[in-house]
Amino acid sequence: MFEKKVSEINQRLEKYKSLGTIGGRNGFIRKIKDVYASFLFFMVKPLVHQQNAYNQALFDFNRQSSLHLEQIDQQLEELAQKLNQVYRSLKQLEYKTQVKFPPDFDYSQFEDQFRGPEGLVAERQKVYLDYLNQKLETLDIGCGRGEFLQLLQGHGFKARGIDSDKQMVERCRQKGLEVEQAEAVSYIERYPGKLGNIFLSQIVEHMDYKDIYKLIKTCWEKMEPEAVILIETINPNSFYAQSRAYVIDPTHVSLVSPETISYTYQKVGFRNLKLIYKSPVPQEQRLSLIEEKTGDKKIDGIISDLNKDLAKIDDIMFGNLEYAIMGVK
Repeated sequence: MFEKKVSEINQRLEKYKSLGTIGGRNGFIRKIKDVYASFLFFMVKPLVHQQNAYNQALFDFNRQSSLHLEQIDQQLEELAQKLNQVYRSLKQLEYKTQVKFPPDFDYSQFEDQFRGPEGLVAERQKVYLDYLNQKLETLDIGCGRGEFLQLLQGHGFKARGIDSDKQMVERCRQKGLEVEQAEAVSYIERYPGKLGNIFLSQIVEHMDYKDIYKLIKTCWEKMEPEAVILIETINPNSFYAQSRAYVIDPTHVSLVSPETISYTYQKVGFRNLKLIYKSPVPQEQRLSLIEEKTGDKKIDGIISDLNKDLAKIDDIMFGNLEYAIMGVK
């Protein structure tokens, strides 16, 4: 602001540099020059102070502006992440309600036809009773037809469930089960207290991994100490499970490996992990081993090696349909 004025005064002072040589060191002209220079310095000094103050204020303003801009950038990044999350959720909602299914699609009837009788499902799920903490209430997320809720109540567990499907909720209520219609993560986040055991059967294959991670992390944050989480899903290591249990359901999003869920459990803080394989493929549908003995050691050795290879292939092709992973808070 004052730089131009100060520069002009300095230029005017330069004109008097040579005056000291006229009339000697103590000459009259030299004295005039000194007095004039002192007067000019006296006049310029306040301007210099004002310029310095202006420069300092401008520096402080730029620094504060940079800090505010960094904060704004961070807030915009967080907002973009939230918008992306809303967008993904909206796409999933559109997929389920508008794009892929006719209005008369009945998922309750679909499950009756392709998952199997309720009694069969309940029989397969009995194994989980030994892993849950019976001192705590169990929340069945995505309780469906209510098989596991009935199993829990029949063995002395306090239990209730949630499901996003209105027909499933109504079906459970008709059985006298405590069930409400809700979406998993929002329900857990809004829950006023602490949760006990959490059970999810055939749910995570309907979700992408970011939502799975958020669900597991939210469960851990809301669960009581010593509560158990137990997630059951389709076994991706079985080709039979992929070709039958997975592809038949149009609402499935992706297969989830046991290694992925185990890592996620450990990442958020669950301990004492246990992997449980269940629902074996009937033996008559699996590969048969060669049982005959020839009496020839060389040939019998070849048959033994061949059976080992067949067993490996059989395990890949016809491994258990489902697995579950348990973790403790």
